[in-house]
Amino acid sequence: MSEREVIIVGAGPAGAAAAAALAARGHDVLLLDRQAFPRDKPCGDGVPPGTIEMLNDLGMAERIRGADFHPVRRIRLGSPWGRTWETGFAPKRSGAEFYIAPRVRFDALVLEHARAAGAEFALANVRDLVIDADGRVRGVRVVEGSSPREIRARVVVGADGASSMVARGLRGHRRAPAARGVAIRAYVDGLETLPDTVEFYFSRPFVPGYAWAFPLGARTANVGVIMPAERFKRTGRTLRELLDAFLAGAPVRERLASDARVENAATWQLSYAPRRMRRAFDGALLVGDAGAFVDPLTGEGIHNALVSARIAADTVHEALARGDTSYAALSAYDARCEAALGRILRRARRVERMVAAAPWALEALFVVASANSARVQSLLNRMSTDFVVGN
Repeated sequence: MSEREVIIVGAGPAGAAAAAALAARGHDVLLLDRQAFPRDKPCGDGVPPGTIEMLNDLGMAERIRGADFHPVRRIRLGSPWGRTWETGFAPKRSGAEFYIAPRVRFDALVLEHARAAGAEFALANVRDLVIDADGRVRGVRVVEGSSPREIRARVVVGADGASSMVARGLRGHRRAPAARGVAIRAYVDGLETLPDTVEFYFSRPFVPGYAWAFPLGARTANVGVIMPAERFKRTGRTLRELLDAFLAGAPVRERLASDARVENAATWQLSYAPRRMRRAFDGALLVGDAGAFVDPLTGEGIHNALVSARIAADTVHEALARGDTSYAALSAYDARCEAALGRILRRARRVERMVAAAPWALEALFVVASANSARVQSLLNRMSTDFVVGN
């Protein structure tokens, strides 16, 4: 048995960012993942506004500048009844850029920074939590190669995704399907993309989900479909069938070459943020998808994952400095996450419910935007803290 100060389970963006922030403050951090990096992670590959800013704050500015990410400068939206609306945007400040970055490269970049900051990374399959009779988390049980062992820690951070073992160990059950989403992603070689433009189509088969096409080059794109799990079940179709229907329909069909290749299709589940959820425990915290921070309207999770990682690192650092990692000390994490993300996620839930109940209301917004594009852009500019919107 060994002992560490902090164990982080899961080396994706949330886990690696938390590890980097804690290691930079001098803490002993062990970062565990069952996969070697770089590794693929099914995702739309969008790196939304504000994400780069947080990575720069971690000290990653030089690494980001050297990364080959695809910039986004325009957005196209498609309505349930086939209308489209398109506009350009430009970041108001450094760090507010919007990129498309394949997760195979993006995640490895953040992990590389965590290791450079002083965190130790190890390949291990975490099988269980070490929990005292009083409910206090004391570490993890892992299998490295074929050897099981126990690693103790003062704090365990669960960053192991939507099917988090750490979350199950703390709660003893999975969340209801109503709080989950499903998605499929593939890469297309042979699709004429719109230059620097992300495309979202809220077609009737998918609403309140959507289909997307995100450019990675002039003829390559990340394409996919995302929707609530309950809505997906009612379609009676597979996710691959829904993706194929999207690619076969307007407005994508006309831009798809006859010899186009659809490759690396992969499906996954998302834990949508619930109205209330406990993410702090005696000796443990949940971050990123393990903490169900995914936006229930857009399915976006990377930005919120990094916000939760930053808050977790601050909370753990303060608790370790006081010598108290009990729930009483770590519970500030829940309050801080609510203050940072609660209002945004509540608004997303309201809009998602509205669109699910009345797709025509979404169509009405497209009618207004088409008739009053300048006014809509002006409204978006007043609301936006990240972008200047306009054609």
